[in-house]
Amino acid sequence: KLSSSGTIEWQKSLGGTNNDYAYAFQSTPDGGYIVAGNTDSNDGDVSGNHGGQDIWVLKLSSSGAIEWQKALGGTENEDARSIQPTADGGYIVAGYTYSLNGDVSGNHGAQDVWVVKLSSSGAIEWQKALGGTNNEDARSIQPTADGGYIVSGQTKSNDGDVSGKHGGGDVWIVKLSSIGAVQWQKALGGTNNEESRSIHPTTDGGYIVAGQTSSNDGNVIGNHGDIDGWVIKLK
Repeated sequence: KLSSSGTIEWQKSLGGTNNDYAYAFQSTPDGGYIVAGNTDSNDGDVSGNHGGQDIWVLKLSSSGAIEWQKALGGTENEDARSIQPTADGGYIVAGYTYSLNGDVSGNHGAQDVWVVKLSSSGAIEWQKALGGTNNEDARSIQPTADGGYIVSGQTKSNDGDVSGKHGGGDVWIVKLSSIGAVQWQKALGGTNNEESRSIHPTTDGGYIVAGQTSSNDGNVIGNHGDIDGWVIKLK
């Protein structure tokens, strides 16, 4: 934690004897922080690992003390890339899962997008594995004005929850209800590879998406060569 002039006010190294990573971090309404990433450990600060690499979520106080931690997943690998506080005091987490046991149900095959709704104390309220028979990954999730959620990442499938893929890997956008039901989905891209890294609701009720593209066909126009940044405005 840095002051306004960049002085270290406090710091915390969090984890166990194996590898632990943080990818997402948000301030919480109580003045603390919520952190999400992954853990290969099951000692030190980590308990409850289901096997392999689990999603790891930590609630920190304003001074960086651990208030609670949760290892989420199954016997295969999971990872979280985005976490947001929710209006009910809980949290919404998005990443991926390879598992079909432990905390995970409904995996379509290989790597699925995994969205988990947590209570204020970190208990799982619901979870959804989203995708098809190939690999999916979520990099960003945001609450929406209707109480639901918008998720973005990548899909390499064209079955299961996914339709309309253009080729290679597409940007994948999924709109979820407040309980995680799929309301709509869009696969966006061209014949090469696309991926989304961030999505945000816009004031007109739409969404702005940012990521990358290797295509110059399908939904993509004006690629300058090889990999371009790709920004998409959705209604």
